[in-house]
Amino acid sequence: MLSIGKLVGGAEDYYLATVARGQEEYYTGAGEAPGYWLGKGAASLCPGGEVEAEVLRALLAGRLPGDTSPAKLTGDPHRRVAGFDLTFSAPKSVSLPYGLSAEEVSRSVREAHGEAVADALAYLEAHGTLC
Repeated sequence: MLSIGKLVGGAEDYYLATVARGQEEYYTGAGEAPGYWLGKGAASLCPGGEVEAEVLRALLAGRLPGDTSPAKLTGDPHRRVAGFDLTFSAPKSVSLPYGLSAEEVSRSVREAHGEAVADALAYLEAHGTLC
């Protein structure tokens, strides 16, 4: 299942606060898995891998990571969208084998899900619009 949310400047603390601080929190339901950068823009704007708080804050404020100059944003601030939060949730038919199987099977399921997410995002980048 794909869920799409709009990211707006100033809301980054909400997203950062909902991320689990460790594997234990995630598995006890105390937080979400950390986000990670994907897509064509990730390589040019941000380091690969897990979303870092300061990089997210800069991007949602309309700046490149490491740039401390004031952002030059235009348009109605109430309608401005800084980005999109895409959540790809695996169905039970995928999550159950992941959670209940031997480590080798769980790893294979996780890798397959990761590949499916990357493929879906590549399709959206090439053929879709999120506006």
